[in-house]
Amino acid sequence: MKISVPTSNGLLLDKYGKHADSSDMYNGNPAVSFPIEIQNVPENAKTIAFTLLDFDAVPVSGFPWIHWIGANIPANTTVTIPENASRQNSGNLVQGNNSTAGPLVGETDPLTTRHYVGPTPPDKNHDYTLSIYALDTTLDLKDGFWLNEFYHAAKGHVIDKQKLSIISRA
Repeated sequence: MKISVPTSNGLLLDKYGKHADSSDMYNGNPAVSFPIEIQNVPENAKTIAFTLLDFDAVPVSGFPWIHWIGANIPANTTVTIPENASRQNSGNLVQGNNSTAGPLVGETDPLTTRHYVGPTPPDKNHDYTLSIYALDTTLDLKDGFWLNEFYHAAKGHVIDKQKLSIISRA
C-alpha cells in the first residue's frame, strides 16, 4: 500500500495542527482531520483501519499520544479518507477514543474524545506515525473503542500494514 497526506516542505499543513485557524478548532484542539489517500490496497481487503500516534510525546506525557483511530472503512484498491472525515463522517468510519479520553486528561465530551485531535507538539516538531491496516473482515467495534480493543480485534485479520511518518511543527 502507498499512503499520502498533504504536506508542505515536509510538514503537515498548519490547517490540521496547532497553528490552525480558530474556526478549525474545537474545545481548544485542532479538529479538521487531514485527508488520507491509500493506493494499492490488496484486492482481498474488506476494510481499512488506521491509527495516528505521537511517540515523541513519551518524554512529555509518559506514553505515546493517541490522536485519532478509526476502523471499518470499506476497502477498494484505492481508498480516500476525505478531509474532515472525523467530523463529517457519513457512517463509513467507526472512531475510537483518543488520549484526551483517558483518566489523565479526563475529557468527557465525545466530540473531542472520539474524533481527530490534531497535533499540538508542545516542545519541538514531532513525528506522528500514521499506520494503515488492510483487514480481511469488518471488526466488531463501536464508536468509542480503545486502542487495545482495536489491536485485539484486528489480530489475525491484518492482510497488509503500512506506516507513514508525518512531521508537525511546534
